[in-house]
Amino acid sequence: MNAFQIGRQHLRQLLSLLVLAVLLVGCKAEEPDKGPATASISAYNHTADYIHEFYVDGAWGGNSRAYGGGGGFVCCISYPREWRPDLTATVRWSTSSSIPKTFSGETWHELVVPIEYYDKLGSLNVHFLPNHQVRLLIWNGSAGSKGYRGPDAPEKPADWPY
Repeated sequence: MNAFQIGRQHLRQLLSLLVLAVLLVGCKAEEPDKGPATASISAYNHTADYIHEFYVDGAWGGNSRAYGGGGGFVCCISYPREWRPDLTATVRWSTSSSIPKTFSGETWHELVVPIEYYDKLGSLNVHFLPNHQVRLLIWNGSAGSKGYRGPDAPEKPADWPY
């Protein structure tokens, strides 16, 4: 074998390895985009008002009696799989007095509320707090469960007549 043939054989081997490397890089498995996560919605009403209905980013969330909630879930809302600092949702809800014979109509409220930090997927817990404040927490469990960063489940005051 002369030097030209040896060089040609090495060039073929080098080209074969190069083609194989390109093919292997091209076949690298990429993680598919899983898209947004979905969550059921659960309300916790920490107020004396009756919540007739509420919406989170347009998704209906049900209703909640005064000092109640947490027992039912409504499906569903979409949210990013990874939390980011600017993550918010618009919450709209209507309230009226829970005390019979004092009904004076419903009042609508609306807030843009930050969704608190989460590192795991879960349900959306919506806490309606006094003074028309709202907290939104993604959590795989209920209020008061171990590690929960939000308020405990609401409790009726001892003097609450209903």
